Amino acid sequence: MKLKLNKSFIFSSIIIMISSLALSCGKRSKAPPIGNNMSFPGSMVALGSTDFLLLNTSANGDYSDGSIQRYSVDSSGNHTFISAMSVPAHGTEIAVSSDSKLVALSFDGSYSNTQVQFYNYSNKNSPSLLPINLSLPSTGGKQAVKRISFFKRTADTSYYFYGSILTFPNDDSSNGNIPSRVFVAKIDSSFSSVQLLFILSYGLNDTNSLSLNSTSINSAVTSNNAQYTFGYGAPTYVGGTNDLFIAFPTGSIGGFNSGINTYPVLPDALTYLSGTSNSTTCNGIACKILPDFRTVSLAAVDMAAIVAGNSINNSTYFVPLLWNQNGMGYRSTTNGTLITYPNNVNNADLNSFSFQYGFSSSYWANTPNVGSGASSCYATTGTTSANQYQILGDNSVFVAKTGLNGNNDNSNGGKTGNGTEVLALTGFDNLRSNINVIKGSRTASGDSDFNKISSYQIIDFYNAAKASLNTGTTWPSTVSPLNPFMFSRTSNVSNFDNTGAGIGNMGVVKFATSNTCRPYWARNTVSSGSLGRDTAWLISSPVTMTSSSSGYSTYQNLTIDPTKPSVFNFSAGSGAQSCTDVLPTTDNPKVFCVNYLYSTISRYNVSSSANSDPVIFTPY
Repeated sequence: MKLKLNKSFIFSSIIIMISSLALSCGKRSKAPPIGNNMSFPGSMVALGSTDFLLLNTSANGDYSDGSIQRYSVDSSGNHTFISAMSVPAHGTEIAVSSDSKLVALSFDGSYSNTQVQFYNYSNKNSPSLLPINLSLPSTGGKQAVKRISFFKRTADTSYYFYGSILTFPNDDSSNGNIPSRVFVAKIDSSFSSVQLLFILSYGLNDTNSLSLNSTSINSAVTSNNAQYTFGYGAPTYVGGTNDLFIAFPTGSIGGFNSGINTYPVLPDALTYLSGTSNSTTCNGIACKILPDFRTVSLAAVDMAAIVAGNSINNSTYFVPLLWNQNGMGYRSTTNGTLITYPNNVNNADLNSFSFQYGFSSSYWANTPNVGSGASSCYATTGTTSANQYQILGDNSVFVAKTGLNGNNDNSNGGKTGNGTEVLALTGFDNLRSNINVIKGSRTASGDSDFNKISSYQIIDFYNAAKASLNTGTTWPSTVSPLNPFMFSRTSNVSNFDNTGAGIGNMGVVKFATSNTCRPYWARNTVSSGSLGRDTAWLISSPVTMTSSSSGYSTYQNLTIDPTKPSVFNFSAGSGAQSCTDVLPTTDNPKVFCVNYLYSTISRYNVSSSANSDPVIFTPY
């Protein structure tokens, strides 16, 4: 594939070249190939249980190309450089399929075209560039592809590749207010073709994207049919028998007001879930423009329907996401308050209950861990009212929230959003069952206008098939098939109070003998003007909740205390970190992290003797 540099970059380069020739008879030496050197390593992923790959972006122009390096890890946890393969500069992320045969490489916004390269790693000692590439549509701004990964379905032999398209303003500040969009592509088992299946976005003219919703636009304004846009981020695949690709909402952007979700107007959250009024009520009065609940809903794509040739609109189901400032859902109890209708403006746990949007990453709890031999970890249990606040294997997802937990969030002195809190969602078996029922009862009415199918595609208290969904028994909270709860409240840790953050990658390490599963993630601060000298942490949150736990008064429903995360703190100004894990010997997982700024690799033993014990990250 041929990557094209932005025109502004080319023009600047020509001016510099002409100036150099005018001032000197000599020629500026060409940047050398990167070879075995490291240069701004931006991504690290496991390649089986005893190898990992490291992407060098060569982002500063010191080298003419970048590289993917391979390292081997022995039984003692020592890593050895093995080889380097040249790739184009300005790579941003790499991803590896669960069988370690296929590697994807995405790029930052330095190129005018947005493409992804693929490499054959069937023979890890002799990898090769494949003659296929994925081209993604542009919305006019600079685009980078992040959060990339693969998944495999049990129903076929194809590889599925997904990621988020992030848009940044052009040099003239144009086309910057574009939400994140999520895509899925299909690659055949022989690595000979790639097909873009769909893009989860609205109002951005993407192919195979979401249709207009006529009841959420002002029909008197004919110059702009979309009037607002929204997208999705933090994608993951929920496998097993669920077979759902999911992504999380960005909220609506644009319309006739400024800010997120100011148009179209959303209803009062507690009133919406109470069933006391229908979804056409906005803050107690009739809406002239009806809400578009897709803007604040988890999108669940039925992959079986997509592969069978059905449209993205008839194959995608939407579950509105709502919780309060403590990250707890409807009918849960926080600080002694049952979260239910009606609202009380003098009670922060009720008054902060809101629709949710803005997420950085997510992780299906039983994602096959490439570093642990592509095995899953958690035992799978069906979701019930008795276990809805626990991690249930195939039926649970971790998700990292950005910003505050909804309206009027003043928990922890208003610093909640800085910690990039990790929540869990359970009930994906219920969601799968509901989708199967809806598919059997839905009447076909076309999908060019979402209003015509929304009564079936939005799975909430008002779904047209509600009477057949057995909501009283299969919906633990009685208002949704999914139940959210706080898993790790990092904003209550003093280190995180004053700086925003992001979580780029999550994982689960496995201690097979004790059947202990330990989720972990690398958290990086995001400070304007830091020049990459951000500070990072490795975090997990496994401490069992008891009646004497510090978090018990707030989180009586939970079995894990989210206020007690296990934290390894990198030194201040250490630089952003990308991490992965491998398992060179049973019960002895190793986490490796690479520093983007200083091009150094650090490594950690991970220990935890039981499910109730803290995780300890020990450098070695």
